Amino acid sequence: MKHLAIVLLACAATGAGCKKKSNESTGSGGGTGTGGATAKPPEPFTGALTIDRVMGARDLVKPFDPWDEGFARLQALVGAPSRVEGARHTWAVVEGDGCAWFYVTRDNGADYKMEGIIVGTVQAPVKSAKGDGGHNDCLKAAGVNLGPPEDPNAAGPPADGSPVPLADVRKNVIPGRSKWKDQKVAIAAVLGGVSTTTSGTDKYVTVSLTAGADDKEEPLACAFEKNAAAPDIKQGTNVVATGTMQIQEWTSMGSGEVTLKPSLASCTIAAAK
Repeated sequence: MKHLAIVLLACAATGAGCKKKSNESTGSGGGTGTGGATAKPPEPFTGALTIDRVMGARDLVKPFDPWDEGFARLQALVGAPSRVEGARHTWAVVEGDGCAWFYVTRDNGADYKMEGIIVGTVQAPVKSAKGDGGHNDCLKAAGVNLGPPEDPNAAGPPADGSPVPLADVRKNVIPGRSKWKDQKVAIAAVLGGVSTTTSGTDKYVTVSLTAGADDKEEPLACAFEKNAAAPDIKQGTNVVATGTMQIQEWTSMGSGEVTLKPSLASCTIAAAK
């Protein structure tokens, strides 16, 4: 009691009441000492991205986190995304033979009965090396073009849609693949064979195209639409095949080397006139 009396007398003697510090609780449950101001987001990282930084992003955000806050945390560690494709935001980096990457998606919370924009899918950071499964996915995420370098002088498909001899396609399609991929093209070739497979009630027809009887190279596959009828054309007939050019990636399980192979999708063929 004597101690309490001394404290009270000291407060009275100063001419001002003794108050709690501004950051002490006031009993209202909401005092923070900042007046409710929102904390400023961290500044984005602007240095060179490394595998260590990418791997350090594990558990930095989780699905359903508010997007703005989660994205700010990610950028503070790994900077701006390496690639943005629609809702997917990807970070990827290559160091020597190693590669690391991860991605998150920016989703509408209403799709999950939540408010605002949220973090959707979170792929945890993955590190890989040449020959590992998924390594090529990481390289592509980092912007690495798989396969041989492109040749800017390689010819593309004709603008008028006229048929291109198969030999010319083989010569230009891989070196100039950015000009051919997903383009509708017509190819003059020889019908090498027809194969039909079934899955349940569905039928799939694929024809093989060659440059002639003495052609030693791998035939070009030409896949018809599902349940399309097989062509009534004899093997060895000169044909014009029309379809959408696809570039398929084949990876050696041992070396990890990538081979690119062209093929046609949504294909139709007719006997050459």
